[in-house]
Amino acid sequence: MASGSGRGRGRGSGSNNSNSKTQEYFGTIQPDLFVRQAGEPKVGSSGRAQKCYANFIPIEMEKVDYSIYQYHVEFDPTVDSKHMRERMLLHPNVTDEIGRYHVFDGMILYLTTEWQQNQEIEVPHPKTEDLIKVIFKQTNRFLLDNAQTINIFNTIIRRCFDEMQLTQLGRHYFNSKDARTVREYNMSILPGYETAIRMYEEKLMLCVENRFKMVRRDSMLSLFRNEMQACQNNRMRVLEKMNEMYGGTTIITLYNNKLHRFTRLDWSITPMSEFQKDGENITLKRYFKDQYDKDITVDDQPIIISEGKPKQPGEPPQINYIVPELCYPTGLTDEMRKDFRMMREIATHTRMSPQQRLQETRKLLGQFHENDKVRSCLQYWGIRLDEDLARVNARVLKSEPLLAEGTKKYEGRNAEWARGIKECGVYRGSNMTNWIVVGPSSGNSGMLAQKFIGEAMRLGNTLRVATGDPMCVPITGVTPNDYLDGVKRAIQQVNGEKVHMLVVLLVDDNKTRYDSLKKFLCVECPIPNQCVNLRTLAGKASDGGENKNFGSIVLKIFLQMICKTGGALWKVNIPLTDTMIVGYDLYHDSTLRGKTVGACVSTTTGDYTQFYSQTRPHENPTQLGNNLTHFVRKALKKYYDENNNNLPTRLILYRDGAGDGQIPYIKNTEVKLVRDACDMVTERAAKMSNKEHKPIKLAFIIVTKRVNMRILKQGANANTAINPEPGTVVDTVVTRPERMDFYLVPQFVNQGTVTPVSYNIIYDDTQLGPDKHQQLAFKLCHLYYNWQGTVRVPAPCQYAHKLAFLTAQSLHGDSDEQLRDKLFFL
Repeated sequence: MASGSGRGRGRGSGSNNSNSKTQEYFGTIQPDLFVRQAGEPKVGSSGRAQKCYANFIPIEMEKVDYSIYQYHVEFDPTVDSKHMRERMLLHPNVTDEIGRYHVFDGMILYLTTEWQQNQEIEVPHPKTEDLIKVIFKQTNRFLLDNAQTINIFNTIIRRCFDEMQLTQLGRHYFNSKDARTVREYNMSILPGYETAIRMYEEKLMLCVENRFKMVRRDSMLSLFRNEMQACQNNRMRVLEKMNEMYGGTTIITLYNNKLHRFTRLDWSITPMSEFQKDGENITLKRYFKDQYDKDITVDDQPIIISEGKPKQPGEPPQINYIVPELCYPTGLTDEMRKDFRMMREIATHTRMSPQQRLQETRKLLGQFHENDKVRSCLQYWGIRLDEDLARVNARVLKSEPLLAEGTKKYEGRNAEWARGIKECGVYRGSNMTNWIVVGPSSGNSGMLAQKFIGEAMRLGNTLRVATGDPMCVPITGVTPNDYLDGVKRAIQQVNGEKVHMLVVLLVDDNKTRYDSLKKFLCVECPIPNQCVNLRTLAGKASDGGENKNFGSIVLKIFLQMICKTGGALWKVNIPLTDTMIVGYDLYHDSTLRGKTVGACVSTTTGDYTQFYSQTRPHENPTQLGNNLTHFVRKALKKYYDENNNNLPTRLILYRDGAGDGQIPYIKNTEVKLVRDACDMVTERAAKMSNKEHKPIKLAFIIVTKRVNMRILKQGANANTAINPEPGTVVDTVVTRPERMDFYLVPQFVNQGTVTPVSYNIIYDDTQLGPDKHQQLAFKLCHLYYNWQGTVRVPAPCQYAHKLAFLTAQSLHGDSDEQLRDKLFFL
């Protein structure tokens, strides 16, 4: 049955190969997230077994069936600080009535025993000692198997972190006592955790992911004063620089542990500015003293404006007024990211090996078990955390051989095969007999240009690609206009003759120059083109001016040139006939605020080595859906033209760029639009060819790269962990019962811990089954020609990402139709 057709709320699905005791709380899952029928098989069989850990802690419910009572809590007069409200509910006046281990999220209180319907208790304010009336109103009662339970359990875990004296920054908790220092930038790196409880295949589990927060020790006021000094007290200039440097960055206010987006600095407001609160005028300075017990020492500092999301659509954004003296910047600036020495130092603290992750998670689990207050809190709610991380029986798919010209084949090592392509050549060559090189001709640049041409022609012979002598067009200047004029002059000189490839040798990575050339050569005058930064070819002075990796660099460039002129570097054996594979991804346009570029790349041949690309901008989900319909119809038309007027019998669509919150919309709307587009094209093809075309079967798969799940391969014993091998598949224990999903590790990683990729099959009537879907995904990760190795997602998705990026960053419009059947965007 189709995975998503008429699908309701599944129950009792669990992993279908386990006889272990289950605690099924499927009611904790939102009903509109179910895309899997009860009992529908989702476990594959290919590959060899591999024992692994996952960064999950299984949960056993000791109280399996109890009611949760919900109360709305009000404070009279109003208390703005959530921290103060939480402290007030821990006052003996309250805890004598309801106990210490209730759950309170700042507004809603949850208890496991019923209390009287409405209660009022007076509690002194922790700072001012003024009596505050706390009003409790019962609003709901529900059982454990309820969607709200997950929010409550996650709040309980946060409560446990509070008891362990970890510091909450934003949504996550950090250990400020274990902070690491980067002295050069006066910055602390705080280690911490991101946690989430949810229902997995057989039971509730707690996912624990290591997180790090970079916090500067200099307040925004200190940085502001530095800029005042640098700009000689020119206020306007300081405002411009501060807004330019920090606009859009995240700042933290430690008095309430909240993160804010820096929008702008406003000198018209100071700590002495007044606003109305509870019917009286109050200054910002007094407000922060009353609410947070924070003394502001500088009265004439400007205020930071932080604009949040509007409460309701159509309303203005919520505005927070933040005092620079009380907030600190987080994260890394562009200047820091360019400092390779500093980035290397940060990586030593933040890039954790599988062994370190195993040890850190076990250490945290030990603290959960050893802390008396944490144990009491969990016991009150009937929650028992397991003694160790979840164990997973993964499978490792066999490595894929790469097919070259004729019968030649080779295999990579650790999913990389740069050496193999040099020895065996390419699967399908291309014609570059008529190519042009535009760039500087004098000095060192001219020497590098000639060396590049010589190496490219040598590689042409080695890889059996037809390569003639290029026409060289020198330029004297290096401005964007000089380069553009040189390109136009070169095109005029060929007198209308077809140019197979135009290479532009750039003196640096100036974005304006690059964008103008790409826009001209991809949109206005379509010619396959390759921009080469001469600095990547040049050697270091310490190496005598010679680049030791010159041959490897030119090889990668030349392989790109082959792809852009219609060649294919290798293929893998995909035993599916009459199938079209589509990749879709998004990227935000840098010039069009609010607009996003959607890109679609589809296969057009049975060997899955030729692709057709399309782009379109959209502003909202409705336009995105309409664009997807347009993409599918055009992709099918291209396939029809390339395959003797035959349509595919299967369409497999990989949809990247979607979060969990979008799944219901994609399931209910986008899948239907794609299904309708397939049916429409089938009907039209039948009328045009006067022959019957079979209905196109569809698989719609959401690909998610950003996941908190980590797979740790068990080492020589239970106390060691290493990275799993490429081709590792996980489809039990830590997958979701409401999904037809699996995790795949396609790449080899030798630094840090590999991140698996999630595949969620939300619709499928192809009858391929889970095993073939898993194998197909791994095979497709081998077909990205910009890297001699596997990539994290199926190649059509990676191509779509690359295309969307180029369109949004440089082209700002559709490429010419002549280029769309080639990988011009690599």
